[in-house]
Amino acid sequence: MSFLFSSRSSKTFKPKKNIPEGSHQYELLKHAEATLGSGNLRQAVMLPEGEDLNEWIAVNTVDFFNQINMLYGTITEFCTEASCPVMSAGPRYEYHWADGANIKKPIKCSAPKYIDYLMTWVQDQLDDETLFPSKIVLPPA
Repeated sequence: MSFLFSSRSSKTFKPKKNIPEGSHQYELLKHAEATLGSGNLRQAVMLPEGEDLNEWIAVNTVDFFNQINMLYGTITEFCTEASCPVMSAGPRYEYHWADGANIKKPIKCSAPKYIDYLMTWVQDQLDDETLFPSKIVLPPA
C-alpha cells in the first residue's frame, strides 16, 4: 500500500500487520467485517461469545488504523505543507506534536507533518509485541 503514499515516509503508511488467513485473529476480523455491514452498531462492537476481550480490541484497533490510513491517503494531495501549514480544528484550536520520547516539548508543525508523526507513533505501538502480540499463546486446556 505504500505506493499510495509515495510522498510520505514508508515507515508511516505501511500495511497493517499481516493476519494469517485461517488464524483465530483472522476469524475475528472476518466476524467484525460481517457485523459492521449489518446496520446494527451495537452488534458490530459486541464481544463475540467466548472470545478474549483484549484480542477482540486488538484486532479492531489494527483494522481501524488501517481504515484511517486509507482514508487519509485519499486527501494527501489536497493537504500539503503549503495548503495546511498548521494542524488545527478551526481557528480556535491548534495542535502541537509531542510523543513524550523523541519529542518531549510540543512543537508546532504542518498538518501533513503532524499526521506523519501521529501515524508513525501509532504504527510503532501496533508493532510493539508487548502491546499487540502477533502470536496469541493460550494456556493448555
